[in-house]
Amino acid sequence: MPSIVEPDPHDPYAHPGPGSAGGFGFDDGPTTGYDFHHGPATGYDFHDRTVSRHLVHRASVSEVFLTGWQATGPYDFLLGAQWPRLHGFYRLPGDRYHDPVLLAETIRQTGLLIGHAGFGVPRGHHFMMEDLSYSLDGTGLPGLAVTAGPASLMLAVGCEDVRMRHGELASLRVCVDVTRDGRPIGRGSGRLRVVSPASYARLRGPARRTLPPRPPAPAAPELVGRAQPADVVLSPTLAPDTWLLRADATHPVLFDHELDHVPGMLVLEAARQAAQRLRHPEPVVPVELVTSFDHYIELDRPCFVRAAPEPAPGPAAADGRLAVRVELLQDGRTAAECLLLTVPVDGPAEGPRVPVRRDAYDGRPAVPGPAVPGPPLPGLGGARLPLAS
Repeated sequence: MPSIVEPDPHDPYAHPGPGSAGGFGFDDGPTTGYDFHHGPATGYDFHDRTVSRHLVHRASVSEVFLTGWQATGPYDFLLGAQWPRLHGFYRLPGDRYHDPVLLAETIRQTGLLIGHAGFGVPRGHHFMMEDLSYSLDGTGLPGLAVTAGPASLMLAVGCEDVRMRHGELASLRVCVDVTRDGRPIGRGSGRLRVVSPASYARLRGPARRTLPPRPPAPAAPELVGRAQPADVVLSPTLAPDTWLLRADATHPVLFDHELDHVPGMLVLEAARQAAQRLRHPEPVVPVELVTSFDHYIELDRPCFVRAAPEPAPGPAAADGRLAVRVELLQDGRTAAECLLLTVPVDGPAEGPRVPVRRDAYDGRPAVPGPAVPGPPLPGLGGARLPLAS
C-alpha cells in the first residue's frame, strides 16, 4: 500500500488529506452528504485555488486546471478541476462548447498530481505517458456547453495496475470519471511510467537538443480548424493526407516549459488538426480519442503526420460521425498513433462559410470525408477504453 504524502499545514496548497476529521480516510466507511462543489462535508472547497504548478509540470499557473484533491482510499482519489470560460488555445468554432481535448490535458495533469502527491514521487522525476484517452458521455457536446461561468468539474480517479519498485512508484494507470454539476460528462484513462533523473539522462543522452529548428510554413489555419497560423501544427507536403509536424518551441501552451522532445499534447493536437483537414470545410470535434505513444519524437528530425478515415462495416451513420486514424512517423517507424471519433460541431453563428481551399502542395480540393458506417470501433465508446501500450 503506498504512503500518501501529508501536506505541510502551512502549504497554501494543502488539502484535508487522509484521516482528517470528517474527511476521507482509508478506514472510513461510505461518506454521506456529498457536495459536488465542496466534496464531503468537511468544508474543503475543491475549486478554491489551483494546485501547485509543480505537481502538474506546468510553468504557467494559468495552464493549471486541477484545483484540489483528496485521497479516498489506497488507490482512489477525488479531484477538483476548473476550465476557463474560453481558453486561449483549446477552443472550438463558435465558442458554444468547451474543447473536449481539455479532458486529455486534465487527465494528463491528474496522473502527474497523483504520482507526486499521492504516491510520493519526488520533484524532478520524469513521467513517461504511454497512452492517453478520453470519451464524452451520452450527453455529448451539450455537457460541455460554455455558460456564464467557468466549468467546475469533479474527477473520481481510480489507480489500476499500480507497480512499485523498492517501495517507490514505478508505473500506474489512472481511470477518471468526470462530472460537472453532478452530471457525468466524460471519462478517460492514461498510463504513466516514472523515470528518475539519472535514468532519464541515460535514456535520452546528454546531447539531446531542446530547441527545434525553425518550423516549416503552416497549413492554412482555416483548413485545420484554427484561427491563427501560430496555432497550426501541420505543414503541407507533396504526399496526399500527409503533413510535416510543426514543433514551435515558442508556443505558450504546447511548449509551456523547455522540453527535449515533442510533448504529448502536441501529438494530440496534430491528430485533431489532421482529422479536421480530412473533413474540411465541415468543422468537427473529436468526442472520443485513443492515443498510444511508442517512441519519443525528437525535435531536430522531421516527423510526418498521416491521416486516413477508418473503415467499418455496416450502414452509414446518420449524425456525420467519422473515425480517423492518425500516425506520426519519424525515422521510418511509428512514434505515436491516434484514433479519433469526430462529429460535426456548429461553427460561428454569423459570418460567411469557409470556402473550399487547397493546401500549398495539394492539387486536390479539400472536401469533407464520408460518414463512417457501422457500430463504434473497438476502443471507442466502451465503459473502459482498451488502449494500446
